[in-house]
Amino acid sequence: MNYRYECRACKGASTKVGTIEEAEAVQQLHRAVEHGGLAPAAGDVVRPSRIPVPQGPPPVSTRRALALLGVLAAVLLAARLLGQLTQ
Repeated sequence: MNYRYECRACKGASTKVGTIEEAEAVQQLHRAVEHGGLAPAAGDVVRPSRIPVPQGPPPVSTRRALALLGVLAAVLLAARLLGQLTQ
């Protein structure tokens, strides 16, 4: 699981880091560099990165798409054959 560090005082945030230990190391470095080694009064937090919300329709599997194309081709073929029989 990816973690990230967020500083509410200066609105700083790390990019995703691999483990909670790495995020805490980024937190300590940020406190040392930006806040003189102290925890910001507004608070800061190490938490799991948010999972992005998918946008748009769900993906269609290749197998399902090919099956749909096969059904469509069969319907078109049946329509063509029925059209020739009525002429």
